[in-house]
Amino acid sequence: MTGGGWRSETGDPDGSSEQANERLSQLSPPPDERPSQPLPPPVERFSQPLPPPVERFSQPSLPFSQPSSPSVPPTTELTDPDVGYPATDPMPPGRRKRFRSLLIGGASVTFAIVVAGGVLVASRQGDEPAAELAGNLFTAVPAGSTGGRQLELNGVAATGATVVIAGGEDADSGYRTEFFLSKDAGRTFARAQVQTAKGEPPAAGEVPRHLAAGPGGWVALGDRVGGSVVWTSPDGAAWTRQPDATASLAFGPRDRVADVAWTGNGFTAVGQTSDKGDFTDAAPVVWLSRDGRSWERRAGWRLHPPTGGTLALTDVASVKDAIVVRGESSTKPYDITWRSTDAGDTWQAFAVPGESRKPELAFAATATTMLAVRGSGTRATTYTSPDGVSWTTAAKIDVPGFRRLLRLTATSQAAVAAIETDSGIRLVRSTDGRSWQPAGTTAGGTEVRDAAAAADNTVVVGADAAHGGTGALLAVRDKAGKDLPTGIPDTTGSGKVVDALGTADGRVVAVGGANGEAAVWTSADGATWRHVPDREKALAGQGRQRLTSVTPGFAGWLAVGSSGQAPGRPLVVTSADGESWRRADGATAFRSDGKNPLIARGAAAGPDGYVIVGEDGFGAGTWWSPDLRTWERGAPAGADNLVGTQATRRWMQSVTSGMFGFVAAGGVTDPNAYGGVFVRRPTVWISPDGRKWSLVRLPIPAGVNEGWLSHIASHDDVLVTAGTAVTGNGTGTAAFGYVSVDGGRSWQPISLPVVAGEQSGVTAVATTPRGFVVAGTVGRPGDVVIWTSADGRSWKPEQPRGTGMSGPGDQRLAAFTTVDGELVGVGSTVTGQGDEPTVWRRPLSPDETGTP
Repeated sequence: MTGGGWRSETGDPDGSSEQANERLSQLSPPPDERPSQPLPPPVERFSQPLPPPVERFSQPSLPFSQPSSPSVPPTTELTDPDVGYPATDPMPPGRRKRFRSLLIGGASVTFAIVVAGGVLVASRQGDEPAAELAGNLFTAVPAGSTGGRQLELNGVAATGATVVIAGGEDADSGYRTEFFLSKDAGRTFARAQVQTAKGEPPAAGEVPRHLAAGPGGWVALGDRVGGSVVWTSPDGAAWTRQPDATASLAFGPRDRVADVAWTGNGFTAVGQTSDKGDFTDAAPVVWLSRDGRSWERRAGWRLHPPTGGTLALTDVASVKDAIVVRGESSTKPYDITWRSTDAGDTWQAFAVPGESRKPELAFAATATTMLAVRGSGTRATTYTSPDGVSWTTAAKIDVPGFRRLLRLTATSQAAVAAIETDSGIRLVRSTDGRSWQPAGTTAGGTEVRDAAAAADNTVVVGADAAHGGTGALLAVRDKAGKDLPTGIPDTTGSGKVVDALGTADGRVVAVGGANGEAAVWTSADGATWRHVPDREKALAGQGRQRLTSVTPGFAGWLAVGSSGQAPGRPLVVTSADGESWRRADGATAFRSDGKNPLIARGAAAGPDGYVIVGEDGFGAGTWWSPDLRTWERGAPAGADNLVGTQATRRWMQSVTSGMFGFVAAGGVTDPNAYGGVFVRRPTVWISPDGRKWSLVRLPIPAGVNEGWLSHIASHDDVLVTAGTAVTGNGTGTAAFGYVSVDGGRSWQPISLPVVAGEQSGVTAVATTPRGFVVAGTVGRPGDVVIWTSADGRSWKPEQPRGTGMSGPGDQRLAAFTTVDGELVGVGSTVTGQGDEPTVWRRPLSPDETGTP
């Protein structure tokens, strides 16, 4: 079983008195830019409300009806009462004519931008368009320390010498669930098999976080968009992702699981729920299951939560026929405990001896003894009980530089306590709670997410601070606390990703990542590619580097992405010719204020200069340059147009330019919607010059709960933006979008139809010489779906078949461009065996419908 993260820090030695309230109410930090990206495990013990996912589209769905023949709803004028943005022309007539002249009058530099992942190559099988696996077409530098991906290890459990680790691989094209099995107490690990109940590879983007084992088998609980996921295994070697209809419907979209354990006759999970959705009203929840597959939800009123504060359950343990759960309250007493002897039907409150000045009590149980450990002052005290009723003071845990107890875990053999000290995290181990032996230490700053006793060894998993928090931590210690050699299988897949394409003057530039570093490739025809040497060392740095957007303009090329530093900061590089690249993010405009991360997601160029959009802490971030040499931050046209808070987040994910200036697409959180739930609302920002921005919230389509925009493209005055909506009770997704025919002044919804009842999401939006094209996924795991339109209003769906388009695993097209009269779509396929770039190509249709 596992709690949140345990991190050794150098702040307040005795903890903040506000920790309890912060843990219960704090929103997650903004996500990094990575396709199908999971949420990083929280540092604190409680899970937090989900931030806006970044293209995590392969999610289960309840029916979401879309009309078979698209209709055009009435125009929605953009008068936003919250920010007072009027539906008036944002671009003076003279400037509009100037930009039209540039686009139509034969400027010396013409360009097209495509943002997303994939590889570009022509492939044809007979008369039918085909996709091809293409991971070997882009050469790259030798593998770096991260291999172009990030492995995270979140939970560990053991029975005897059998150990299972749960986590995932943040591959270039999606997050893949991983389980690793050891039969020799952690000395060697092998990758376990993971599949759905139908025997298929599971969808990307699901993160196991909590793990438990018992005589009845193994179970893992984790996160997905809109809810929880359940995996089960009879032996730890083969794992099944359980269907939502039989497992995770007991876990609602406003629930957060904190711990799970085998409790004698089955599994018990504990956590919290929130009617508001922000967990300022956190209430306890217990889930019970006989077999790990079907779960019963028990509401918190059975546990008599205290009045005047919030309460979340954090620990569960069992010995004999007694189940003990511990709750953490925002008011005194901070630690509240209950006991059940009838498999969770009834609960009785009890107290463990001693008092704490803050929440610092943890429970665990071996095969014969229940243990409670309470931190206090400069030490921790252990209490033991044979039945959860009578408790005896057993021992003091004295370690040098003691600061606080982080977590307590146990298997049937022994308990392991994680203690934060002045010099790092120290692990101690006990079989009876009366005597504790050293089990090793970790360096300061390392995050330990879970630990388990396996035979005479102790296995620890978490994050390795030596890689900026991006590397996985796996340590195995023997009985004396000494390190034992260990390791997990190497990651699989190509190690390369192309996130964006730009074309100008006959040159195609591709940017992305390769083996942990940012990478650039060039091509004259879109079929053969050459890796650009990093002579200026602009593409390497601490942690994983990755470029996610590129744009050419009158002053040269601009590419942006993420740099593996903390707090996050943009990776910004420029080039006069697409061949030689220099860093530009040393400018003052790219320096973070305090601890707020800065994230660059998209870039565009126009006659007034270059624009970068993304995130600035909880708010939207924009940067503008007239010449790629000087940079300044964008400014809001209204008070809250860009600035956000924990409750009112703003984020931009894509930007386009045209005669209208610049328009960015993204979302905001609305804490006042639906009784206080933090609903994500689709949002665009409009700027006539890239320097001052006005926010406009778009109406959420009927039949969905919330939605956000991820992509935008334009041609003349016509703009198309699309994204993903959450449907049903939060378990499904649906593609949706909007069109503007007047440069962004007014918008109307568009219909992106799919088969009734299928989930869908958007992965790319682009223009072609004959109209617009939107790519997405449909079903679970996702197959590719393409929508085309001549005018941005009426859309025609198509589901291409074949390699990389449909079949086992998650398929996606993530970018489009035209090469020699052909429409080229690039993307990836992700299975349990790895990820691989793919490409799909076919001629543009010459007919007058404008549909490729």
